[in-house]
Amino acid sequence: MVIQPERPQSIGGVLDTTFQLYKASVAKVWPVCLVAAIASVLPSVYVLSVGGANPLNAVQAMSNSMYWVVYAATLTLSLWVAAALLTQQHGIGVGENPGASGALRAATGRVPALFGMAILFIIALLLGMILLVIPGMILMVSLMLGATLVVLERKGPVEALKGSHTLVWGDWWRSAATVTIAFILVAVVYAAIAFLMGIVIGAVGVSSDDAFLAGMVMALLLSGLMTFIVSPFYTALLITLYWDLKLRKQGGDLAARVAALNPA
Repeated sequence: MVIQPERPQSIGGVLDTTFQLYKASVAKVWPVCLVAAIASVLPSVYVLSVGGANPLNAVQAMSNSMYWVVYAATLTLSLWVAAALLTQQHGIGVGENPGASGALRAATGRVPALFGMAILFIIALLLGMILLVIPGMILMVSLMLGATLVVLERKGPVEALKGSHTLVWGDWWRSAATVTIAFILVAVVYAAIAFLMGIVIGAVGVSSDDAFLAGMVMALLLSGLMTFIVSPFYTALLITLYWDLKLRKQGGDLAARVAALNPA
C-alpha cells in the first residue's frame, strides 16, 4: 500500500498521513527502534554502573574520558538508526519496504554526512540563539529537514541544510504549526507514561537512601521506552513534511513556468 500523497495537504492531512505511516511501519521497524532505545540509555547505564546510588559519584563518572567514549558511541548509533528509520519508513510509504537489515546497511554510508550536518545544524542554532531567540527558532524549523535530505536525496551536509531551508521557506508557519502540534501530542504521551511509572515506583516504596537511584532508573527506563515508541513517529513526521513541501515546491515551480510562458 502506497501512503505517499499525490497532492499537497492541509496541516491535518499531513498529521493524518504521519499517523498512517507510523501505523503501517511501527510493526516493521521495531528492530531498528530497539537499537535506538539501547543506544539512548548507554550513557545513563555507564553512569549507574560507575556511580551507583551516590549523586557525587555519578557526577564524577560523567567527567571520565570513558563516559565521553560511550557518549560518542551513542551519538554514532543514534545517527545510524535515524538514517535507517528514514530509509525504511520512506520505503514503506512508497510501497518498497527494504526491511530492517537492508535499511541499516543502506544507512551506514550516510552516517558521516549526518554527523557533519548535525554539527552545522547545532552551530547555526547557537548563532541564532546568541543573536536573538527568534532567529534561532526560525532556523530550527527551516533546517529541520536536513537529515531527511542527507538520507533520502544523498546530499552533503551543507547542501542538505540549504535544501531544507529552500523547502521550508515560504511554508515556514505551516511547517512550524504542524511540528508544534505533533510535539504537543508526544509531550502528552511522555507525561502519561512518566505519571504511570511514578505511580508504580510509589506503590513499590522507595527509601530516601535509594531515591536518587530510583530516579535514575526511572529516567533510564522512560528514555528507552519513549525512544522505542516515539522515534518512528518523529521520522514519519519528517518524511510526510518532506513529501508535502516537495509537492508544494513542484506546484509553485510549475505555476511559475506557466506564467513565464503566458505573460499577461
